[in-house]
Amino acid sequence: MKNQEFDYLVQRLNPVLQKLERKRKELLRKGSAEGAIWAAIVFFLIFVILAKGGVQPVFSLSVAGIVALIVFLCCVSKKSSLLSSYYKKEVIDEVVQNICPGASYVPGQGISEAAFRNSGLFQSPDRYHAEDQISGCLGKTTFTCSEVHAEELRTRSTKNGVQHYWVTIFRGFLFMADFHKDFSGKTTVMKNSLFKMKWGESRVKMENPDFEKVFDVFSTGQVEARYLITPSMMERLLKLNDSFKNGVTISFRDSYIIVAIPNSRNCFEASIWTSMTDLSILKADFEIIYSLLQIVDELNLNTRIWTKE
Repeated sequence: MKNQEFDYLVQRLNPVLQKLERKRKELLRKGSAEGAIWAAIVFFLIFVILAKGGVQPVFSLSVAGIVALIVFLCCVSKKSSLLSSYYKKEVIDEVVQNICPGASYVPGQGISEAAFRNSGLFQSPDRYHAEDQISGCLGKTTFTCSEVHAEELRTRSTKNGVQHYWVTIFRGFLFMADFHKDFSGKTTVMKNSLFKMKWGESRVKMENPDFEKVFDVFSTGQVEARYLITPSMMERLLKLNDSFKNGVTISFRDSYIIVAIPNSRNCFEASIWTSMTDLSILKADFEIIYSLLQIVDELNLNTRIWTKE
């Protein structure tokens, strides 16, 4: 089914991809022309400065040439952001609409930092960025998801003094869907680890040994956690975990189920160096969107077991 949908999309999008390929070549030419001018200026300046400083001509030429090449490549690569804007608007939006008609795709928006913090899955970030938000309704279930990159600022002592550096807390997709139940407590499903403790929540022992090998469940309410994570839900969570390369972590907060899917690739971007008729990038983007929106069915969220108060 998934492959058939992709083939259908490729047929529909082929004229658009051909148009974007022409646009890519145009941007590549413009970027190359701008890059050549700046590279020449930089090459001349560096060579003159080094030559006046008494540096050997061969070494001066080498350094100037390397820096000029870097400048040239940077000028061309900058055009990728413009190409990506066309790709998102004309291709990714069509992919989203094909999988979930009526859904909203907003490249410049994402799940809020407050929602990320409230998920209970990660420590609070010092720097946060979210983009490529997809929101809509699948059956009876409303959802929203986006790419997220959250970082923590750390310090370390070096021989040159204190150094500040950024460490990634989470990079990937955050998916939130209405669970159609108002939770009285907080329940978190983490990947199994030797360190079995979560602040403010106690460990909930589950009856499924396969589930226990993969996940640790923590909750502020033991009874509610077992109502939420039924034997069938455990099976579904295991299947969902297997469907993503790096697995998932899950939390239940304020009537929402929140699924975090680690993914180091910056999705939904086009490269000025890659032909738009190369379907490998489009296929990877299609598969991640398809997998994200399948979460509603994978977890059987349209089956209303409870009624909100």
